[in-house]
Amino acid sequence: QRMKGWKPACLLLALVAATTGCRASTGEPNSNQVAARKDSTVPARLPDALTGVWHPDDTQGAASCRRYRTLSGAKEGHDEAVMALVGSLVVTPHLIHVFAEYGEGDFHVVERVDPEDGSTWRVDARLGIDALPDERASEDRVVSRLSLRDGKLRWESPARAGNASSTYFRCDSVKPDIHPATTDEKTTEDRS
Repeated sequence: QRMKGWKPACLLLALVAATTGCRASTGEPNSNQVAARKDSTVPARLPDALTGVWHPDDTQGAASCRRYRTLSGAKEGHDEAVMALVGSLVVTPHLIHVFAEYGEGDFHVVERVDPEDGSTWRVDARLGIDALPDERASEDRVVSRLSLRDGKLRWESPARAGNASSTYFRCDSVKPDIHPATTDEKTTEDRS
């Protein structure tokens, strides 16, 4: 007779357990799973401390920086702006543009940023040479490291092997009217 009152409670517990198990198997995440997923997402954005125009830490870089700072915008002329950026890294939240002549160079479109410590980041990117990389291409992926110590940016990238300077100083912010392709949040525009 005692078991009669106990059985419905067991059935109720079993039903609750089964329902919870069924809910978990429907593929719909519960609030704990959603919170855990948000915490585990990896940013595809460089920290604000790394953004800007960075010139090589040498006398030529200092001269180019002075030229860049005197430009007030696109009205200064494209050639002057390009010449002031040659040799620099133009870093936006989603792109590292190694600026070469005529606006060409290496375009590292950021896909993943992993902080290694408080001043070093591992960056996974798609690489385009002299143009933004094709969004559909799976090749041309590179991994580089950026570190910021004492106001100096150090960039280690396999795409930059043999470069005379891989240490840079921050010259200024990116002027959107001089370098508009990289100041957009998306970085890559619809190129259809």
